[in-house]
Amino acid sequence: MGQTNAWTSEVDWRTGRWQPRSPSPPSRGWQPPPPRGLLPKRPLTFIEALDSGFRLLRFIPTLSIGSSLIVFTLWSLLLTAIGALIAVQFLSFFNDLSGNEDAASGFIALAQLGSVALSLLSLGLAHLLSGLIATGTRASFGARRTTLSRAWKSLSGRRWRLIAATLLMSGINLGLLLVLAAPTLLFATADSAVLAFVWAGLAALLWFAALIWINLRLAFVGSAIAVEDLSVRAGIRRSWKLTGRGFWRMLGQLALGYFLSNQLVQLIITPIVFIVSLLLGIGITTTAESATAQAAIAVVSVGLLLGLTLISSAVLFAYFACLVTVCFFDQQMRSEGLDLVLIRAEEDR
Repeated sequence: MGQTNAWTSEVDWRTGRWQPRSPSPPSRGWQPPPPRGLLPKRPLTFIEALDSGFRLLRFIPTLSIGSSLIVFTLWSLLLTAIGALIAVQFLSFFNDLSGNEDAASGFIALAQLGSVALSLLSLGLAHLLSGLIATGTRASFGARRTTLSRAWKSLSGRRWRLIAATLLMSGINLGLLLVLAAPTLLFATADSAVLAFVWAGLAALLWFAALIWINLRLAFVGSAIAVEDLSVRAGIRRSWKLTGRGFWRMLGQLALGYFLSNQLVQLIITPIVFIVSLLLGIGITTTAESATAQAAIAVVSVGLLLGLTLISSAVLFAYFACLVTVCFFDQQMRSEGLDLVLIRAEEDR
């Protein structure tokens, strides 16, 4: 060591040489503990994750429910335009269909299956919503509320990536459905009704299983893009890595959260729909002689029912997106020690 003073020197462990000791950090003295956040800065239990989605929904309603209402309004307008275009193009087919009761019953059953498939296809919108809500979820660890306008400004430079990720996931879900449904059409055109029916049921099960697996492994794409400023490809790799562990726990959380929120929304909406339908029947009965009044009542009632459906879907997906972001940060705390980073960040703040 020679003339080196050991009290003022230290070893650089990368080179093995002595170097002047780095100055000690200044004493910070006593400071009050950081405020308790909405979400705990530690890994969450199964039930805590489900509850955190509801707590986050109530804590930042303008960001969670507001963004979901905007997205689903645009989505509904798009579906309405597509449905109107299809109705105009196939008007003669629908007229012929109405004259055959068996064909009409089959078409109604097919339409119901299509509505279920469409609701599952809309899971791609969860990536856009989770990306919008992720910034508010990150701030909620410090008990800070984030408005919709502030979250939108903070996503500058990442908005198109979130939209691209949403379109990509929706395209993957739709592509899987088309690939698995193609043999059904081939069997139907070949007059093999039994094979077409059997394959249709098998294809529905395969598509449902593939949809769950792919959407779970890529559930954190939107959150990773928004929080870590990643590209779409890097966000896919990031989500695939984070969901490599704890697959069944996250599957249970997301599936049970989606089911419970759906049942809760239906529990609230069903009485309102019943009251609206009852008022519609009373209104039509009392105005039996006025066709104009009946048409006005029917238009208003249909508008109310569509509005309730839109609001219920928005609340459902707002909670689901909140739950996805909660699971995203929970998985980081479990596998990467994010809880220590959050505690240090709040102490520094």
